[in-house]
Amino acid sequence: MIAKAPDRSKRGHNTYGLLRYLFGKGRSNEHTTPHLVAAWDPEWLEHGAFADVLERRGGLAKLARDIDAAMVGHEVHLETGHVYHVALSASPTDGVLGDDTWRELATEAVAHMGFGPDAEGVGGCRWVAVHHGLSAEGNDHVHLVVNLVRGNGAVANTYRDWPRWRVWCRQVEDRLGLTPTAPAGEGSQKAATRPELERAAAQGASTDREQLRRVVAEVAVEAMTEIDFVNLLRHRGVLVAPRVVDSKVVGYRVALAPRSEHSKPVWFAGSSLRRDLSLPRLRLRWETANLPAQFAAEIWRGEFDAGFTPETPRRVTWRQVRRDLERAQGALSHELEGADPVNWHRAAGFTAEVVAALAHVDPSSERLCLVTKQLTSAAQLPHGSPKLRELTGVALPLLAKAARLAAVSRDPAPAMLVALVVLVYAIAVTLEHHAERHGIRRAAQHQISAVVRELHGHPAVVECRERAADQARSRTSGQQPPVAITRSGQRLQRGPIRERPVRGNQFSSDWLRIVRR
Repeated sequence: MIAKAPDRSKRGHNTYGLLRYLFGKGRSNEHTTPHLVAAWDPEWLEHGAFADVLERRGGLAKLARDIDAAMVGHEVHLETGHVYHVALSASPTDGVLGDDTWRELATEAVAHMGFGPDAEGVGGCRWVAVHHGLSAEGNDHVHLVVNLVRGNGAVANTYRDWPRWRVWCRQVEDRLGLTPTAPAGEGSQKAATRPELERAAAQGASTDREQLRRVVAEVAVEAMTEIDFVNLLRHRGVLVAPRVVDSKVVGYRVALAPRSEHSKPVWFAGSSLRRDLSLPRLRLRWETANLPAQFAAEIWRGEFDAGFTPETPRRVTWRQVRRDLERAQGALSHELEGADPVNWHRAAGFTAEVVAALAHVDPSSERLCLVTKQLTSAAQLPHGSPKLRELTGVALPLLAKAARLAAVSRDPAPAMLVALVVLVYAIAVTLEHHAERHGIRRAAQHQISAVVRELHGHPAVVECRERAADQARSRTSGQQPPVAITRSGQRLQRGPIRERPVRGNQFSSDWLRIVRR
């Protein structure tokens, strides 16, 4: 559950104007079924005395006047705006909550935030909650509109409202079993703005921000050095511009090439695409990151030709990817025994990069794309985390290396793909096991658990699970099951499937023995 509350400087002064927008079609006709689900006065709701007023001409103006009545009657004027507008949104995975649930939640939220009446039942703010369909991202949500002037003329207290909203959202998530969400500002990436969405809809494509986020993330994995990163971006047709302070490159911007001679490029800072795509974060993973200042600036501005040739994709590297993942999986559990949660997040991030590369070559790519998104979100460090250091230990450098090799490799053999997906699953199980002990935030714990569930149903993992169960059964019975050939071309022993749930960090040795063949 997310509550998007307004900054103090962004409150409104026009109650009627906001209601007109909420009950209108929206800028892209996204408001499909606008209607009230809750209000300070139940007579405005369905079957109430004023319910049919909204269907008449001037109905919204009447509702706006009623909401503003206390403010007008007490002659109160707020320089910072009296309209407090909050969007309450559930995760797309939670589905549609329904009007009854939203009515209860809106009423509860008003009371929690102190907008309701006092102990004697008087002096409350006037408010309504409007539901008008799913968002562009598929979130079920309502809009809460509150006039901050209370019935007695006092002004409602909004001091530290964001933390109070966060507490309420956590309570709702726990009580209703909704998908946990990260605190404001700690999501993996910034959402597209409305102009970006409108521009993308007009062009029939994803937003510039989303396209650039995808390309920059892929290039960051492929690049071994800062020079590679700049050249690969230009090779992919991305416009690049450095941010220079005191003759040093401290950041960068990227843009897609203009689609016509009359349009201008729309620039995005790397950190605005995703927080881990900022230049300081990226430099921690590259070799020879500390380039001479003048040379780095020339490279970024395109004033120096480093003789760049893109790496040719090849197949042979998949064997190395598998070996690196095997070693990383074996070392990861030991290296996560410490108290530093940063390594957990970084391991999740590198694993996401491996999965992103596999998604390009896997028939079940939709499943792996979802896993990539979940792992990327889980990998984001909370605010206040220790400053990142260069990679240490065994597991993290190996995961980073495996991700880079996978990104520049061609289609693997079917049996190799099975092995790689199962190894990723083993790593995800290890991350899930260590999430709680490291105090990883609830949203990230939920995401890594979702990753394990998603990979548990991947055809490669199902196939390997069946094979391990068959081998265990054959050892118990002392008989050799009949041999069958699967779609991956492997000789398998077929028999009844026996589920053996994975618990903790005890990943079945049978599985990994099969993978290593």
